[in-house]
Amino acid sequence: MPVDITGLGDTLKAMKDFDDNLYKGMNKQIKGAMIPIRDKARAYAPANSEMFSGWTKKPSSTETIKYRAFPAYDQAETRLNIIYRPGKNKRNKGTSFNVSYYVANTKSPGGAIYETAGRLSGRAGNVGDSLNPKASQQFIAKLDVDKLFGKSRNMQGRLIYRAWAEDNGRAYHAVNLAISTAVKTFNATNTTDKYSLAA
Repeated sequence: MPVDITGLGDTLKAMKDFDDNLYKGMNKQIKGAMIPIRDKARAYAPANSEMFSGWTKKPSSTETIKYRAFPAYDQAETRLNIIYRPGKNKRNKGTSFNVSYYVANTKSPGGAIYETAGRLSGRAGNVGDSLNPKASQQFIAKLDVDKLFGKSRNMQGRLIYRAWAEDNGRAYHAVNLAISTAVKTFNATNTTDKYSLAA
């Protein structure tokens, strides 16, 4: 999940160039607000023993030559790859924006599937090339979506989105406060150019 403030890039660049200590202090405060979100999301990753066994078994190398294997789930891998990162990420191809200060799953396909499977109004997804036409429905049934989130399935995810939602905006407000305080301090001491946060 990101904390994104429009028009922030130029301000942060100027602050980093002209007052690195202020910039580092701001980043330390932001990290203090975001790390608990990361840690809570990691804690929600189920143990391998809680998953159906077929999903935790990785295919052999000979099998992957023949077809693109379905990503296996692994708790340790999922936890390791839920990270907090400061600075801008790569621009999103679909929406054409990037974000600053975010918690994300960076490299765990199994964890990403667990995060979001079944979230789209309860739809099971595309059958694809599976030999079992009911594969996606059976997979989501195994995750017990109704038990986790109610029959309305009005949810975004099971790990990062859940941790973010349960934070009730505290991290978001803490990040905004750290940035706005640093910007005000920077502007008070910078006599050449004034920078402000865009709404």
